[in-house]
Amino acid sequence: MITMDYPILLTSALSPFITYSSTIAIEKLETRIGLVGEDMHKSPGRFLPKSGGLGFLIGWSISVLLLIASYRAWEGEAFKYEGDLLLALGLVWISGLIGLYDDFKRLGGIEKVLLTALPGIILALSSEYSPFVYIPFLGNVRMSIVYPIALSLAFAISSNGINMSDTFTGIAPGVTAILSASMIITMYLTRIAYPYWGGDLGPSIPLLFTALFSLLGYIPRNFYPGRTFNGDVGSLAWGSLLALGAIWGKVEFFLILSAMPIIANGFTILASIRGIIEHHSLKERPTIANREKNSLRANPNKSAPITLAHMLTLIDELCEKEIVIAVYILVSITSLLSIAIAVLLF
Repeated sequence: MITMDYPILLTSALSPFITYSSTIAIEKLETRIGLVGEDMHKSPGRFLPKSGGLGFLIGWSISVLLLIASYRAWEGEAFKYEGDLLLALGLVWISGLIGLYDDFKRLGGIEKVLLTALPGIILALSSEYSPFVYIPFLGNVRMSIVYPIALSLAFAISSNGINMSDTFTGIAPGVTAILSASMIITMYLTRIAYPYWGGDLGPSIPLLFTALFSLLGYIPRNFYPGRTFNGDVGSLAWGSLLALGAIWGKVEFFLILSAMPIIANGFTILASIRGIIEHHSLKERPTIANREKNSLRANPNKSAPITLAHMLTLIDELCEKEIVIAVYILVSITSLLSIAIAVLLF
């Protein structure tokens, strides 16, 4: 890990500026060609670019390539995990492009779930994974047959979980940043991935570092009041990044613990609407917006989906910013608990 510290430090320092700039460029392009949507949670007449997440995807990709190039320049040889990072670029871009298509053509709920499993299938075929999973009190369990099949489920669940949480500006990228940081800390404290990557932490560290610092450049463009929507291009790509980071870092169990509020949000949505339905097809929304006051309250209709936002606004109206911060706090608490459990177990 020591030999890659300087390239990672350089890339980490530049990534926020790269992604901030690429996001602004995408915002201007989408505004110029009319690819905008109205922000239905704020005062009428406020339109934002629809797919600002594409700016993140471009900025993060540049950061990954910069890391690879800076390592070659610093060490005079190819980075040990260069092939893995290039594979990661391909997998995350597949998820992002599926999301971009959905932003403009609209996929059905089942179609989206099936398509978001594709990166997991490709990863399984590439054999760039270790078929072990850490289970508390059992240790590292080999799952040679089940694990390759589970990869597609991991990508589909992670991508759609982040996608279902992306209901207010700022939630999805902020949650992804918190979960990425949680996985990085867990890997450094437990060294759980050492046996699988020849005595170091593997490609998850450069993958998640570039993602985290790119998100730090993107979040100011999306956080309340927001200057761009993420679009499915952003949320599906972030879910794919989280899944891949956990798989390569061997922290699958700890990502599940950290992401429990997001997982619970997904399950309550599916249970309340009794199936997989694209959110644009829902007849009732989970919250009702008071666009004059810029506040939201839970929809009392029994057919309204049950979401985190719905539960947070059951007692009193909240503004969008308060809901976003509440979700950040919930995910931060579960992430800290996950890290503490990891330290105790190791």
